[in-house]
Amino acid sequence: MPKFLVRGGPLRTALRELAATVEPPVVLLGHSLGGIIALDTLIEAPLPGVRLLVTVGSQAPFLYETGALPHLDHPEPLPGHVPAWLNIHDRRDLLGFAAAPVFPGRAEDLATDNRQPFPAAHSAYWSDPAVYRAIAERLP
Repeated sequence: MPKFLVRGGPLRTALRELAATVEPPVVLLGHSLGGIIALDTLIEAPLPGVRLLVTVGSQAPFLYETGALPHLDHPEPLPGHVPAWLNIHDRRDLLGFAAAPVFPGRAEDLATDNRQPFPAAHSAYWSDPAVYRAIAERLP
């Protein structure tokens, strides 16, 4: 089990403090474990300046469904204070999961095809121009 799931308090605190120093609107973007940290921090309590969450290759939907997301028990819905959420995943990335079916009406999925086998697919998002376009189109 990742240490974040057991001892994530300092990471959530650091993220909160950092977000508080940035002029709104703030976009939180997290890849893999970073997406879990960002989502869990937003679930725990509102971050007033954050207008968009972007997760890329994230296991957060899977952790939620298995009861392992620290601040949200399945089947509780996302708190209303969680901002708009763009979740980017690739079908070849065995560590990236769709969020829209798990959080209907709260998460928007972008399925990409980076044409890379696993495990390379988990990092290939950053070579896909469609990923950058999708993020840019949603920036507040």
